[in-house]
Amino acid sequence: MINDRMKPLCSLLLIFVAAPLLAALLSPWVYGGIQEHVPEVMRWVHECEATGTHAFWADIADSVFTAPFRRVTARLVLIFVLILLPLAYRLSGVRSRESFGWPRCPHRMKLLGGALVAAIFSMFVVYAVGLLMGVYRWDATGSGAEILAGVLKILIGGLLIGLLEETIFRGFILNALRTGLGAIPAIVLSSLLFAVVHFMKPVDPEVTRGWYSGFLLFSNLFAGAGDTVFLEICTLFSMGLVLATLSHWTRSVYLAIGLHTGWVWVMMLFRLLTKNQQNRVWFYGTGEWISKAWAGPLMALTVLVVVALTRKKWIALGRDSEDGEQKTEV
Repeated sequence: MINDRMKPLCSLLLIFVAAPLLAALLSPWVYGGIQEHVPEVMRWVHECEATGTHAFWADIADSVFTAPFRRVTARLVLIFVLILLPLAYRLSGVRSRESFGWPRCPHRMKLLGGALVAAIFSMFVVYAVGLLMGVYRWDATGSGAEILAGVLKILIGGLLIGLLEETIFRGFILNALRTGLGAIPAIVLSSLLFAVVHFMKPVDPEVTRGWYSGFLLFSNLFAGAGDTVFLEICTLFSMGLVLATLSHWTRSVYLAIGLHTGWVWVMMLFRLLTKNQQNRVWFYGTGEWISKAWAGPLMALTVLVVVALTRKKWIALGRDSEDGEQKTEV
């Protein structure tokens, strides 16, 4: 029989093993079904672009129906993770909202909103300096409707990324690892998993219609990671440490959701509205993602240092949340 400390760790197998295997098995059929409807859907997308109507939905359709095989599989993995998450929750032996980092905190919206503002400010400063130094220039191409649709997609997508990834990584996974291994190993390991998962970027297999096609992706998981993989892993690992540490100290994911969402919003908005002019490449890189150059890890490490220096404040905030919850229950 599995002891209580090991149950949460075993439940993680559903997330990291069962979900990818199910996605790999199903992806050839899903991809094939999408490809059968590409001509008619893309005709509708082009008509919308020509008339300037339904820009948001046309953008979504374009993203879905032009996705390569590997991206379809990645989206299926996320879907299966969400489907299996309740089962993993039950198998873990944990029976509370706190296991997902969602305690009944009386000032949760204040935590989320404050973190969102802090994230937007910290990331905006990095890009604003780049604008002042001539690294970026404004380059908002497309019609007003297209730009508005892009911004709306970023706002919705960034919020969903923050909610889903923080609930999974800093909620369930961090708590499962903390129960089985302790706080420090859980923070480090969950941050490492967070960084590595983002760089599982296989290239499409030559055969995409065979029942085994999805499994071919496992043989080259990091083939498409690119030359900047070291810097990006450093950035994501450092950010993961910030998010996991704050979630551990405050016993919730509210701060982590706000920070993650704000960072994603600023990076994606600058990617949409600016263009890198190849200046100061050693620090800002050649693209619009600062995570692919030294600006990314240095910014993340700066935030990590600030968080560490204000450690007592965050721990006290976590205790206040627990006290508030206990008073509510009484």
